[in-house]
Amino acid sequence: MRVHIGLAAAILAAGVLSACQTMNDVAKTVGKPPEKALEMRALQTRRFDSENEKLLLEAGTQTLQDLGFTISEASSDVGVVVASKQRNAEEGGQVAAQIGLTIAMALLGVANNPTWDQEQTIRVTFIANPVSGGRQTEVRTTFDRILINNHGNAWKAELLMEPQLYQEFFEKLSASAFLEAHKI
Repeated sequence: MRVHIGLAAAILAAGVLSACQTMNDVAKTVGKPPEKALEMRALQTRRFDSENEKLLLEAGTQTLQDLGFTISEASSDVGVVVASKQRNAEEGGQVAAQIGLTIAMALLGVANNPTWDQEQTIRVTFIANPVSGGRQTEVRTTFDRILINNHGNAWKAELLMEPQLYQEFFEKLSASAFLEAHKI
């Protein structure tokens, strides 16, 4: 009997120690920057030759509204604008694949509740900060989206990293800032 208790204690101790090792591995990654963090920052950030942070915030707000976003939060005191818009996320191929899978599962006698992306909320955070010791303002913009499936559940959130998206936004922001600065 003692051998079984000793063996059980040894197995339990080994399990606890291996769980601690796994937790340590997880703890080491907390706060670690994501892969390609520098590339992400370069994609999301531009400097403007202007000390007028409020002008850039106004230009950013107007640019976002022109792109169909609704401003949900704005604070010129801290240099932040947050906006969002709803869009359809349904893709024919994804729906067809799920329906095909449901039919195949039904033929096998297995119930399947097909799931596909239906809607998405695209969010933008726009931050303007004066560059210390200079006559510039740095602007950082992030685009992300939350996908909602056909059952009404939010199931995925992701940062949008398409370079063209950011390039087009900053081009429109530059044009808007120019017009705002020259009161055109």
